[in-house]
Amino acid sequence: MELAYSICFFIFGTLIGSFLNVCIYRIPRNESIVTTNSHCPHCQSFIKPYDNIPILSYLFLGGKCRNCRESISMRYPLVEFITGLVFLINYQQLGLSISLGLNLVLSCVLILITFIDFDTLLIPDRFHVIIGGLAIINLILNPTQLTSSLIGAIIISVPFLIIAMTTGGMGGGDIKLMFVAGLYLGWQATLVSFFIASISGGLYALYLILFKKQGRKAEMPFGPFLCIGILIASLYSTQLITWYLSL
Repeated sequence: MELAYSICFFIFGTLIGSFLNVCIYRIPRNESIVTTNSHCPHCQSFIKPYDNIPILSYLFLGGKCRNCRESISMRYPLVEFITGLVFLINYQQLGLSISLGLNLVLSCVLILITFIDFDTLLIPDRFHVIIGGLAIINLILNPTQLTSSLIGAIIISVPFLIIAMTTGGMGGGDIKLMFVAGLYLGWQATLVSFFIASISGGLYALYLILFKKQGRKAEMPFGPFLCIGILIASLYSTQLITWYLSL
């Protein structure tokens, strides 16, 4: 039964990932995500349901549009696979619970922010509102976490705000993201998320400098790395803190 549930969550995640692909493409372009059928970005032909099966359709079509034979971005099956994997990990870590439902929604929003921020260097405010709503629901269900949540909301976002006001080196979207994520996570998990984001973001910046020949002042989105940290912390912060304290 456990295996069956795991498979179902992975498949369900890939289906949600297919919808997230639509959101990632259309939201920055201010296009509707519900009233227009999926279509090829090259020839604009509508995609048939049998060509819209997550991951499998991409493989069967050889990564090309059936109509115009233009290449389809590898990002589409990648987002579907990542979402399926994230759904599976959420289920295995949280089980069938209200926390699982909240964290699945959080995970979807974080995936959207990651790819949209990479493309546009912007985080739409609607995503902050959604995470803030999840945090409020979580607090209603767990009122004893109020103090930790309030500290979590400011422990990283306020230093980010100070950096933005003094140097301009931090985007407003990142500040708001860490405020609402901190409210959801609590202060300990928020610190864990920032630590992970700093390491992963630093490694990516080093990669850009060494292999992409970009200067140290080249503009780089930090939101995707914050999202990685937030997601990991939402699932494993307790284990990571226990491991760190045992060193």
